[in-house]
Amino acid sequence: MPEPMSQADLASGIVIASAVYVVLLLIIGALARKARRAETLADHFLAGRTLGFVVLLFTLFATQYSGNSLSAFPGKTYRGGLAYFMTVPFMVGIVTGYLLFAPRLVALAREHSFLTPTDFLRHRFASPTLTRLATLIFALVLCNFLLAQLMALGHAVSGLTENRIPYGLGVAVGGAVILAYEVMGGMRAVAWTDALQGAILALGLLVIVVLLVDVIGGPGEVIDRIEKTAPAKAANPDWRTCLTWLSTFVLLGLGGPLYPQAIQRLYAARRLVELKRALAVMAFLPLIAVTTVVFIGAVGIVLFPGLEPVESDKITFKVLAYLVEAEPMAFLPALVVMMAVVAAIMSTADSCLLSLASVLTHDVRRQSDGEPPLRRALLISIGIMAVLVGLALLEGITLWGLLELKFEVLIQLSPAFVLGTLHSRDDPTGYRGRDMLWGIGLGLLTALGLRIAGFDQVVGIHAGVIGVALNYLVSVLIRRRRLAPRP
Repeated sequence: MPEPMSQADLASGIVIASAVYVVLLLIIGALARKARRAETLADHFLAGRTLGFVVLLFTLFATQYSGNSLSAFPGKTYRGGLAYFMTVPFMVGIVTGYLLFAPRLVALAREHSFLTPTDFLRHRFASPTLTRLATLIFALVLCNFLLAQLMALGHAVSGLTENRIPYGLGVAVGGAVILAYEVMGGMRAVAWTDALQGAILALGLLVIVVLLVDVIGGPGEVIDRIEKTAPAKAANPDWRTCLTWLSTFVLLGLGGPLYPQAIQRLYAARRLVELKRALAVMAFLPLIAVTTVVFIGAVGIVLFPGLEPVESDKITFKVLAYLVEAEPMAFLPALVVMMAVVAAIMSTADSCLLSLASVLTHDVRRQSDGEPPLRRALLISIGIMAVLVGLALLEGITLWGLLELKFEVLIQLSPAFVLGTLHSRDDPTGYRGRDMLWGIGLGLLTALGLRIAGFDQVVGIHAGVIGVALNYLVSVLIRRRRLAPRP
């Protein structure tokens, strides 16, 4: 029998695996550089619109699941109990949200060569005010999200290696590596590294679940033990919790597909039929990926009862460390899953950097005399990463509270994409820029006003969902009033 492995052995293995992974990323960046077809923004930011089914599937998967998913979902399951299995339909809701507008948007993007999400708004509504507002929202959300991912990367590397790689070094080196392969290969490098990360994650999680079932027991046995040791965590939820679930489904379903990096992946599809196939498969992935991490959280309830909320967010790593000590064969799969956490954070960060650079290059610095040169885009990427790495290294800064705002702000652009793609630009019965501006303005004021007043939720419904409901209603009513026959 092999000797049991310790958590210190696991930490040392992660240091070595991290070095190997960094080399792989740089190699992928160099290969993506060789595959470049033209020195244009479309080739850099959209891979020349050549992403096929497999790469498109994995890069959409990596965009939907960040490293936080591997720690936040099990932690929430630990605190909230088995009812948090509702996370699975939450993630399916994001795929549903794509279907509300993605096929029509991609057809327009290919016809008119859209580069960023705001290109659609500029083309469809011809409203400079709406375009500027959307650009501001996209830029703020991406800055917030990228900074949070850099901080998460530093904490993850530091925690997983037991501070053998300190927080500051993890942020600086991680940011430099992301910048290096992205500058070299653009969207191709990002999508190819996403494919690598997705494969690592899927393989590691499946093996871990098999080993957990062997050591701890199957789902039925785990549920029985939870009912005996923590019956409250096996109880049915109340009506308010169910209402919050419905609100969360709407929040994620309408907000998730509006991430600029997600929309740009739609633009980068080689053919519309391949995009539809990728989205069809994406609808089933939560049944595997999310169910797996929720099961890890349920096992944590059995193994480590009574953890404080802060500690419960580390339940994934506690379960993996326990499994490594109990089953020597789990060392390599556990190492793969922990590396997948780092890889998932990096895949989210590189996507944010690429999209933010495209927004600042193509939308903020847009010129009427032609397309900005690629060199400017690369310099902007370097500047963004330098500033945000510097902010991430500052002690005491935290944006975790602001992360809760990103969906509630981003979701207010949903009517512009969903309703805007229902009619052509020349259709006199279609929505106008003024309709969208009234809706977005009132939606933002409602969502942010409720949060400022201390009402993050009203009867279990998120402030952002209330805002977007008003947003849709106002947009529809203003259009109907404009089109109503006059006496």
